[in-house]
Amino acid sequence: MQAAVFVDDRNIELQNLPKPTPAPHEVLVKVAACGVCGTDVHIYHGHLQHEVQPPVVPGHEIAGVIDSVGSDVTYFRKGQNVCVDPVVACGCCRYCRIARPNLCPNLATIGYVRNGGFAQFTAAPAANIYPLDPDTPATAGILVETLACVLNGYEKLALRPGQTAMVLGAGTVGLLWTQLLRQSPVSLLIVSEPVAFRRDRAARLGPDLVVDPANEDLRQRALDHAPEGIDYIIDASGDPAAVAQGIDLVAKSGTFVVFGICPPDATVAINPHQIYQKEMRIVGSKMPPYSLQRASQMVQAGMIDHENIVTDLMPLSELPAALDLFESARDRHVKMAIDPWA
Repeated sequence: MQAAVFVDDRNIELQNLPKPTPAPHEVLVKVAACGVCGTDVHIYHGHLQHEVQPPVVPGHEIAGVIDSVGSDVTYFRKGQNVCVDPVVACGCCRYCRIARPNLCPNLATIGYVRNGGFAQFTAAPAANIYPLDPDTPATAGILVETLACVLNGYEKLALRPGQTAMVLGAGTVGLLWTQLLRQSPVSLLIVSEPVAFRRDRAARLGPDLVVDPANEDLRQRALDHAPEGIDYIIDASGDPAAVAQGIDLVAKSGTFVVFGICPPDATVAINPHQIYQKEMRIVGSKMPPYSLQRASQMVQAGMIDHENIVTDLMPLSELPAALDLFESARDRHVKMAIDPWA
């Protein structure tokens, strides 16, 4: 089979690998599409050396069709449309035993340690497979994993009707956050995004205000609409400067969610007295802990506008170019996906 193998920093090779044989408890998925994620860019640049074990096939936003099942698998059958939860936890550690597998210190994440979806086939534990309706397009299925991550953060908000929210960044996760919050009981939703192409995508989803922080005073625009500050602010940009600016705009008793992946060595100055005075919450959110079922149901119900997010479907040979475009062509692309059969 054809596969893109991460060999070393900024080195991905297109290789012919043996077609995997599923273990007794595994399912073999014929990959229809795999999303290109910001985490894949971090892997490509060697920023996740403590989590990734090359040589490995990256790609963790996987949608496809079951090709075969292991001898112990009875729940799934060949030909089913499915998506994949990439979090393969040990099941034994403290975090797994309190239903937080995303924090497991022994993760064998698909696309990080186990071979992932930038290949024509990938094997995964049956417990990590989620069925999709036959008519769910692969370009919608690849969003299930990311949406599951967003749901993990969304559930930390403890939303109350009538409060205000802001999303910093309108990439894939920012657009998913925008859709969830637009369907929530918040009374005001602001999206901040410096790239015009992405601001346009965000505006289509119906927020009350879309701000260009590069050419407008974000603080003033926000306070014009919410003089006491914003109750819920989600950083979906991974930009330390945006994090610092966002924390300063949180209202009393408000919540700031660190969701975007900042560089591992980035730091942000925080005023502890401000946190104390406001009784502010700052929370982190990573990976999906048992939230793919809900995410898959939302996607299948048509609650997510995937066509507004997935802008490109590219062949496997163009994966290195897609990883470079992720950073250099934000004015033309949002979610890029790889079709390993193209």
